[in-house]
Formats: sequence, C-alpha cells, structure tokens
Amino acid sequence: MNYTVPSYTVTNKEQKKSAVLKRVVIALSVILLIGIAAIVYLWNLPHKKVENVKGISISAAALTKEYAASEQAANAKYLNKAIEVSGIVSETDKNQDGGTMIILQTDDPMAGIQCAMRDKTISIAKGQQVVIKGFCSGSGITGVSLTGCVLK
Repeated sequence: MNYTVPSYTVTNKEQKKSAVLKRVVIALSVILLIGIAAIVYLWNLPHKKVENVKGISISAAALTKEYAASEQAANAKYLNKAIEVSGIVSETDKNQDGGTMIILQTDDPMAGIQCAMRDKTISIAKGQQVVIKGFCSGSGITGVSLTGCVLK
C-alpha cells in the first residue's frame, strides 16, 4: 500500500496570521511581566511608621464623641491617618498576636479607644495618663481602634 501525503504549502495569509498571533502572545507576556514587577515592588515598599508622620492631637473623650456623632464624618477626618490620643489607661491586655493592647478610658464605659501597640513588651499601669500615637483604623463595636501605636 502506498499512501501519498498531499503537499502542504503555507499561504501568505497563514503567515500573517501566525505573525500576528506571535505578537499578541509577546505583548501579553510583557504586560504580565510588568504587572508582576509592579506587584513585587509595591509589596516590598517599607511600611509607614507613625513616628515619621505628623499626627492630629485629640483627647480620647473627644474622639469617641466625634465617632458617636457621625461615623462618616469622623472617618473622613481620621481614618488611616496618624493621631495622637491623650487619655487615661483603663485596661491593658494581649491581643491574638501576643501584642499589647491598651484601652483608653472615655465617657462611654462600653466604648474605649483600643490601641494596638507596636512594641509587644511595653508595660503601662492602669490609671496612668498617656499620649499614644497611632493610625486610626475606624470604629467598631467596642470603640475606636488605633494600630501601630507608640507612646509619645
């Protein structure tokens, strides 16, 4: 049995189609690589430290009053910004990461200012007057939260 294979010639149209497909694949690959490089760059940027940012000074009582009056207005003013909160320590505790949490006393016994301290070994006595600087992360059920906090 003899089989003959028909000869196949590549037409000019198929060559152009192949060239366009190669260009599209190369372009998508370049875009993907640029996207990955941008993500890696942004991921490795140093985190903002509260010490390097000017903070808004406010008392613990005034901060909770502003959030109680209008959470939207208070978020517009304080959310993700550095604030220096002065108040009296009502409680200290450890959070789920083993870090120190300081709760500042306010007029509302159900809503304190929760300060997640950056230094896990800090020790502060209950009843002590302090100024804590941190980034405001908004209000929750138990009060206003600050993260990355340091003693001023």
